[in-house]
Amino acid sequence: MATEQPRQFPAFRIIVMLVVLVNIVLTIALVMQVRELQQRVASLPPDLARKHDVAMLRPLRVRQILVQNCVECHSSRRLGVTVSMEPAEIQRTVERMQNHPGANIPPGEFERITASLLVARCARCHGEETLNLMVLKTQPERIATIRRMAALPGSGVRQDQVLAIAQAFDKLIEEGDRSGTDKNSYPPAVQPPR
Repeated sequence: MATEQPRQFPAFRIIVMLVVLVNIVLTIALVMQVRELQQRVASLPPDLARKHDVAMLRPLRVRQILVQNCVECHSSRRLGVTVSMEPAEIQRTVERMQNHPGANIPPGEFERITASLLVARCARCHGEETLNLMVLKTQPERIATIRRMAALPGSGVRQDQVLAIAQAFDKLIEEGDRSGTDKNSYPPAVQPPR
């Protein structure tokens, strides 16, 4: 009779069992984390950000441009007259400003000032938040919106001015993209010292 040797538990089986056990523990931990994340997501409000919140990330700088370039010399009463002018007349008025003593308006600012004054027409009825919503619209949507506003009685905007106002919005939006208003709130002419 042959004596039976005690069966040895091979090291390979131990390693496989440990690996399986570690995988089971990690899987359970992962499932628990996923369930916790699902509960957190379920508790979030349905609207994380409204259009107004998104629009305020890239605001139109109408007020800053006018304050920087106009309010230093002109009263708000005098600027109010400019807002009701024709677009071409506004352009000529802004260009004439360079001839005034003490007017240090760089030529690149003329278009921005003119665009700001045209958009300021909209600010007579609409707040800054509403104007900033125009940033989220495409150019055809902006034109359609301005046309709807021009059709309203008392809007102060005529149908023949729609394109000029839409181009003013485009200019201000384009300028905001170029100057990087997301990075800082300084106008390009007044950058902080580095």
